[in-house]
Amino acid sequence: MNNRTEVLANLGDYGSADFSVRKQKMISVHHNDIIDIDSHVALVREDTNQVLSVVGAGYNPVKHSTAFKTAENVIELSDLDITGITRETRCSHDGARAYSIYTLPEHRVNLGRKNDDVALTISARNSFDGSWSFTVEVGGFRFICLNMQVFANNFAIHKSKHTKGLNLQRVADKLSNAIIFYAQETELWQEMVDTKVAPDSAMGILAHLANSKSAEAHLKNRLNISLYGTQAILDEPDVIRNKTLSKLWNYWIYNSKQLDPTAWALYNAMTEWATHGSVTKKSSIGNYASLQIDRLDKVRKTLNEKMIPSLKLVA
Repeated sequence: MNNRTEVLANLGDYGSADFSVRKQKMISVHHNDIIDIDSHVALVREDTNQVLSVVGAGYNPVKHSTAFKTAENVIELSDLDITGITRETRCSHDGARAYSIYTLPEHRVNLGRKNDDVALTISARNSFDGSWSFTVEVGGFRFICLNMQVFANNFAIHKSKHTKGLNLQRVADKLSNAIIFYAQETELWQEMVDTKVAPDSAMGILAHLANSKSAEAHLKNRLNISLYGTQAILDEPDVIRNKTLSKLWNYWIYNSKQLDPTAWALYNAMTEWATHGSVTKKSSIGNYASLQIDRLDKVRKTLNEKMIPSLKLVA
């Protein structure tokens, strides 16, 4: 066993994601007649006998552990420095979806402030309900606040419906090249550190993320908005119902005090909401891992659609 294999093996098992599923035939009862359903099957957890999803009969599920092991094989074959690598695995939807985040502390940059370091991360996603393909992509991890950072360019290393027949070396070569994109992304983050953001600009970007059309309309109708005036928009009857915008604004106020009112503070307000923000719907509590990924995807979309162009950042 070489050193890289040993380092990855020492990460241990996959916790709650380490289980198997079986295909189970389905039937339909019609006027007391039992009819076999040939077109679809149920995917059932072997350990709990819980139905996770209904899929086409030809669907071949990939175990979470198999998907993550495949990602680790890719990491092993790459040129990345994996000294001190860590892995965090989470499940949602009763195990139907899972992801692992690998943090590589040797690939870190400092963004000009004491202890404000961001490390390269590699994430792997998998699902049994068809919501996520097997995906390997890169991002960042900000140590000081434990926020997961998304790349503006959404540099996905690999995405497919399965792991069968995957050319590991080809994907590993792409992963090795990801360090180039990581360097480009950290240049964007550094530019954010140096870019001041006015309250109305922050509100407009956060309103876009929160999908608050009402707040965006109020911004267009007001000129020379002061900080007080911007906050007052949150109390408008047609805006106050958007609890997400209110939470995002509170994150912005906090981060702008810690990091000055900069694009970096605004970006971290968004990623803090995505990574650590609370949930309001009871149905979402058990699916927090999936919610995190969905929120991070929304942050990336807002970054490209609104924040970068409106602040004239160079991505």
